[in-house]
Amino acid sequence: MSAMIISSLDRFIEVTRKLESCGTTNMHLCYAKNTGDLDTSVIALVPFVDFLILDKDAHYSTYLDQIVKEAQIRCIPVLPEDRIAVETLH
Repeated sequence: MSAMIISSLDRFIEVTRKLESCGTTNMHLCYAKNTGDLDTSVIALVPFVDFLILDKDAHYSTYLDQIVKEAQIRCIPVLPEDRIAVETLH
């Protein structure tokens, strides 16, 4: 399984450990920063992940809203970090 994690770099390691314990082997960091600049390569990656994880450090901005909207359009589950559990991902 694969996941895109919207997170600060500091929290990314902790989130990846949780995901690894649930069997996720392919993880992509979307660095959570408050900016209006949209990186189209991040949007292009969304269709190829199984889950979108919003870390505690993810800041809701126009940039992140567009990523979440793309995931919702493609019926990709969007989960907050505190919902990561083996039962959720299997």
